[in-house]
Amino acid sequence: MTGPTDDAAADRERPERSGVQSVERTLDILEALVELGSEVGLVEISQAVSLPLATVHRLLGTLIARGYVKQNRQNRKYALGFRALQMGSDMRQRFSLRLEARPFLQRLMQRSGESANLAVLDDSDVVYIDQAQSSRILRMFTQVGHRLPAHSTGSGKVMLAFAPPEMMEGILRRCGLPARTAHTIVDIDAFRAELERIRAAGYAIDDEEQEEGVRCVAVPVRDESSQVVASLSVSGPVTRLNDRHMEAVIAEVLECGRALSAKLGYLPVPATV
Repeated sequence: MTGPTDDAAADRERPERSGVQSVERTLDILEALVELGSEVGLVEISQAVSLPLATVHRLLGTLIARGYVKQNRQNRKYALGFRALQMGSDMRQRFSLRLEARPFLQRLMQRSGESANLAVLDDSDVVYIDQAQSSRILRMFTQVGHRLPAHSTGSGKVMLAFAPPEMMEGILRRCGLPARTAHTIVDIDAFRAELERIRAAGYAIDDEEQEEGVRCVAVPVRDESSQVVASLSVSGPVTRLNDRHMEAVIAEVLECGRALSAKLGYLPVPATV
């Protein structure tokens, strides 16, 4: 019975035929570090993933450079790094957020008759992480997992409005304001003015800015630290989300946003006289 070896020739016997194989091996190493726990040596990792020492050492070097693995300089052993631990924490937070938001998504969908969405900001994109979809034939185009530009969506605009100014300005500098429809705000001064209106009103409206014929109302969701961690929104055709119905929908989305934020531990600061 043969085991892993650090001999280069042995490594060449298992050529990496594609990038997919490298990804699989890298994930095997990360999963092994999770299962083994604490600090482990190169040989132990190699045995756990049934890969040659040279291959494991090379992949660990990449993981260390990216912050997913760290190495103790004294004993030369390896453990999960900050990036991997942070990713696990972020995933747990998103899972918890989805659980807390689910009743409010259902409530918004039932009361408005339109699709209700939960989204987070990932750099310059909005990522939809949950949805209560309307049963109507003509529905919102967004699905869970979709990524859309922040500047042209209600969810994105409301999160940009309440983001730290330096973060918001950095996104605008890097990504600009490309037109998605004829209604997209593409002038930087007009967009900043739009964010000011959103901060004053407490909600954002995407009025056919991402897709013709679609309107969206979005509000911020805050956690116990008062940071905006997500957005709640209702989206639907402008023929149904018309001016006559918008006032009631806005009030409902605002109420659900406040209630969800409270569930996450947010305590509004009392207004000073």
